[in-house]
Amino acid sequence: MEQSLPTIISASSPTLGARLTAPETQGAAAELGRLAAGLGFAALYGLALGARSGGMSLAQHALAASAGLAAVATLGIPALFVLLALVNAPVSPLAMVSAGARSLASAGFVLAGLAPSAALLSVTIESPDAAAFVTRAGLTLAGGIGLYQLTSAVRAMLKELAPALRLKCNALLFAFCVFAIMLAARVWHTLPILKGVA
Repeated sequence: MEQSLPTIISASSPTLGARLTAPETQGAAAELGRLAAGLGFAALYGLALGARSGGMSLAQHALAASAGLAAVATLGIPALFVLLALVNAPVSPLAMVSAGARSLASAGFVLAGLAPSAALLSVTIESPDAAAFVTRAGLTLAGGIGLYQLTSAVRAMLKELAPALRLKCNALLFAFCVFAIMLAARVWHTLPILKGVA
């Protein structure tokens, strides 16, 4: 008796479909989707800032606002994972992707929440210095919340470690925080509104 096509496919092991729908693959895809959403929400904050000048300034601010978070995601978080793995910390790539995506998404959500106020203030404030101050305040708040969430998630992974190893990991985590702050600040410094251009 001939087998139906679905029976033959289900009997083959492992299929490409099974690998693509595995929990690990689905988890990574969901976290990357969360990261993309966070970057999109950060771009809304940039659009709000660009409303001060309009035109091409809208695109410049949107790109720069999300680029600060993207730089930390692509340069900082993989480096942190490698450093923690070198000292034998119990971290997995998926756990780091999850922690990073959730923290950067949180930062993006905060920026999106601040976007209406930022648009109002950036359009109505005449002083370039005051507009730059409002911009820095929003970026600092969102970045601080995202960084706090990331460090809390990573420290939760390390709570079972021996004190000496936990101390090393905390030192690496502190170095990462300094690097992430400097990297995001450097990228966000390209915002025209912070240069008094917009």
